[in-house]
Amino acid sequence: MELLEALAEISRAKPPIRLDIGEPDVKPPEGVLESLRGALDEFGYGPPEGVPELREAIAELFKAEPSEVAVVAGGRHGIAALMWAFRKRRIITTRPYYPGYFEIASTFDIRVELVEAREEEGWAPRFVERGVYLVNYPNNPTGVVLARDKVRELVDAAEFVVSDEVYRDIAFAPFTSPRDFSGDVAVVYSFSKVLSVPGFRLGAVVAPRAVVKEVVKFVRATVNSAPTVLQRAVARVVPEIPSLAKRLGEVYRRRLEVAKRELRYPFVEPGGSFYVFPKVPCSGVEFMRRALAKGVSVLPGESFGASNHVRVALVQPEERLADALKALNAMSCG
Repeated sequence: MELLEALAEISRAKPPIRLDIGEPDVKPPEGVLESLRGALDEFGYGPPEGVPELREAIAELFKAEPSEVAVVAGGRHGIAALMWAFRKRRIITTRPYYPGYFEIASTFDIRVELVEAREEEGWAPRFVERGVYLVNYPNNPTGVVLARDKVRELVDAAEFVVSDEVYRDIAFAPFTSPRDFSGDVAVVYSFSKVLSVPGFRLGAVVAPRAVVKEVVKFVRATVNSAPTVLQRAVARVVPEIPSLAKRLGEVYRRRLEVAKRELRYPFVEPGGSFYVFPKVPCSGVEFMRRALAKGVSVLPGESFGASNHVRVALVQPEERLADALKALNAMSCG
């Protein structure tokens, strides 16, 4: 089942408790709202590479140069720009996968190959093929964080790595970016998760200058520039991101403990993000439909390339989350 099809079915069902979409329920920090109010007189066009103050703040956060930063209209926009930039190269991603990659690929008629990640191996793929790797850690949908030696294996195998790190601020296990090992890496970052502002559609690509130039071309051709008012507002709070990430990570770590305690279906323990990806006793689609009958929404693993699994987003307060997981436990398949 395609992701959009699953979401449409969930939307029609109107379940009281939604654990399907990865939309943070935690309120944005007050500092973000104050910064937004202070930037509301910024109505002009911005440069396609991003306003200088935001590029400089991101560069400092990633220990890069401002010329190695391009501001994009959300993480998916950054991924699309990089897939377009590498469209003539061999692009490889992992299964289970984030379905948005294939939505982008179909738009640009790009072929994406798959390397399998197996549950019995902790959803950690074996990186042996040469190509441009598009990877997503902490992972959506499994929540897995690659061990440092696995990141080294990835970098050694890859011609280039596009590292989708939109969940890097929500990590319970040590997180290593491929950028720690190689300069042939483009990191895609998003402010949606750490600031709980998915509607801002604001992110960044941190990459070698030649790659950044290609991303800026894509930005100019599509949105011209990410919204200037949002760029200036976020620039003021970027220095607070490490402390915000620490607090946010604790929120989701506690919710993971709820899932470990309450959910009876087995899953590989996540090292980050706000998802669990349990194995269920029927197809993910059937489980989703039975869950909807109980008033709880989850996404079928088939949407991520893995049958007999569902993705559960831990985007409800702990008590409400526990009740929802108990409802899932009470279901029967077949």
